Amino acid sequence: LAARKGVKIVENCAARALEISAGRIRGVWEAGHIETSSVLLAGGAWSSLFLRRHGVSIPQLSVRSTVAATEAMHEVYAGAAAGEHIAFRRRQDGGYTLTAGGSHLLHLGPDAFRHAKKYLPALMANPFGSRYSPAAPAGYPDGWSTPRHWAPDSQSPFETMRVLNPAPERSGLRSIERNFRRLFPQLDAVRLKACWAGMIDAMPDVVPIVDKVQAIAGLVVATGMSGHGFGIGPGIGRVVADMIQGNQIGHDLTRFRLSRFSDGSAIRPGPAL
Repeated sequence: LAARKGVKIVENCAARALEISAGRIRGVWEAGHIETSSVLLAGGAWSSLFLRRHGVSIPQLSVRSTVAATEAMHEVYAGAAAGEHIAFRRRQDGGYTLTAGGSHLLHLGPDAFRHAKKYLPALMANPFGSRYSPAAPAGYPDGWSTPRHWAPDSQSPFETMRVLNPAPERSGLRSIERNFRRLFPQLDAVRLKACWAGMIDAMPDVVPIVDKVQAIAGLVVATGMSGHGFGIGPGIGRVVADMIQGNQIGHDLTRFRLSRFSDGSAIRPGPAL
């Protein structure tokens, strides 16, 4: 559909930096230059690092979550559910997708300490939900050695690691299996056939940022989906498309504003699964 509308899609292409003149976007740099007056930053876990290079700070952190898929098994529940220790949903192949209910791994880095105060409400609401690692693997968004500044004509962190694909935690997989069996003791065995992990781009109030950046005319940010990106992505895409084109949005986006982290507003965690 996009191609038929004349959209050019370039894969394996990481935006290095914005070209800004008089507070307004003039283009984007990668290996070459793309002239444009409008840019949408929907970089997930990389968004904070990209914005910081341009003097815009958002209190975004990324946590690693481990997920597993079981082999086909007896149906114990037809839908999806989430609890304190386990979350699961029935798969079309007869198995279940499993993950920890409210647990994730946070790799400590410069941003984790920089934004710690804003995350206190979430920490108090779920004090044992986060486990901590003293350092992220090399090249990760908040890694201690990850560059925070680079020139448009030099390689950026987004090219050094084009795909952020963390390994699942083995201890986390054992915990997931154990907690699922504890919830359904009638199960004889839970056999895992696949496992993976991902970095969830989180905000202190578990609410995304969907807003224009006032300091840089032409820049729109849609990030911090806090684990709900696949679910709310189509709606966010429609809203952002209207925002960029100057159309009537039809929704009150006050809760999603970027300024809520700098205008003195209290950090109020939003609804989350």
